[in-house]
Amino acid sequence: MKTLFLKLSIIGLALFFSCKKEDISTASDDQKLADLATEIEIFAKNKACTGGNDCKVIGMGSRPCGGPSRFIIYALSKTDEKQLSDKITAYTNLEKELNSKYNKIGTCEALLPPTVDCINGVCTSK
Repeated sequence: MKTLFLKLSIIGLALFFSCKKEDISTASDDQKLADLATEIEIFAKNKACTGGNDCKVIGMGSRPCGGPSRFIIYALSKTDEKQLSDKITAYTNLEKELNSKYNKIGTCEALLPPTVDCINGVCTSK
């Protein structure tokens, strides 16, 4: 009887730790994605503009059904477009990888980019 209890205890602990490991991995991957998003938002936070041509929008991320998961508005005169593009590419590639790794599903509706303009000296969606 003691042997059976010991075996069941060991199996239970093994199952418990295997589940915990997956949860931690998921949380860790989600945190990496969130950290990259925060880095991008901080990088593009200065949205001060001088005119409508100064305001741009770029798609970011990868939805499970395709297309960007969100859009970033930025001021061309205040943001290094090449660096922003590189950061967004890294974010998009990571989100695409995580979608595949965790078999994520989505609603598959199309997200349209916002129309942006320089309103009161700040790039804003209309």
